[in-house]
This record gives sequence, C-alpha cells and structure tokens, in this order.
Amino acid sequence: MTETCSRKDMRYMGIAGYEASKSAVSFRHGCVAVVSGKIVARGCNSYRTYSNDGMISQTCTCHAEVEVLRQCKKQNITKKITLYIARLTSTNTLNCSAPCINCYNAMQKFEIKRVIYSDHGGTVTKTVMRDLNCTFNSSGQKAINAKRVALFNYPT
Repeated sequence: MTETCSRKDMRYMGIAGYEASKSAVSFRHGCVAVVSGKIVARGCNSYRTYSNDGMISQTCTCHAEVEVLRQCKKQNITKKITLYIARLTSTNTLNCSAPCINCYNAMQKFEIKRVIYSDHGGTVTKTVMRDLNCTFNSSGQKAINAKRVALFNYPT
C-alpha cells in the first residue's frame, strides 16, 4: 500500500538527495535513516567492497542503504526506522532509487517501518516495509554471477 508523502518526508528526501550528491559512484544514491523524527544515520554509495561487520561483501560498491544500516547497527538502533532513499541523475534530478534485492535482504534484519524512495519517473513513493516488492538486482552481482567481472576472485 502506497502512502501520501508529507512535507517532512519531502524534506528528508531532500537530505537523502544531498547525501547522493556526495557520491563518487556513477549511479549516485543517498540514504537517510529517521527514528522518531530525528535523523540517526546518513550516507551515500561508495566503492567500498568489504567490511568487518559482514554487511559488505561480494559487491562492487557499498550501497547507501547498507552504509546507513551499518551506522544504525553501530549505534544499536534496530527498530522503528524509516529509510529515505534518493538517486540523482547527472542533471541532479531524482531517478529510480528503489532498493535492490541485496539491500532489501539487509533491511529485513532491522525493524524498518517505512521506505520512501523515488521511482523511474522521479515520483516519490512511500510504503510500509512489508509491502515493499524488491526484484531489482544490483551491486554488480549480475556481472559477478556472469563472470564478466573478476572481482577479487569471488566464487559464484
């Protein structure tokens, strides 16, 4: 079920967009985690490919959602989280920022209340976590699985 976005939601999406603008990755994503009206974590995607906490592995980049969830985990914040995810094009307009399968799987380890993201047309969508339908495969996983990218000799 899709919900109507409030002004506050749009403000947090703007902050997620600002985080995306910091990314050096070609598909610039930013994410903000909010609990009880306060931003508890923020970040953007990066070329980081490994972390000691196990949340980053077998990937070409660290997605913004995973970076933010890592920050939440470090602060022991695991419940009642709302995630705002934005992707900026080269002209700084919103584009599809729906979570990929890998991010969705990481999100399921937390108690995520809502996910707010932009669709292919740049329209902001607000949904509860249980209604989020993620089928998008990203993180270079297609290339890794197809053996087009020999990234650190990861097994397929």
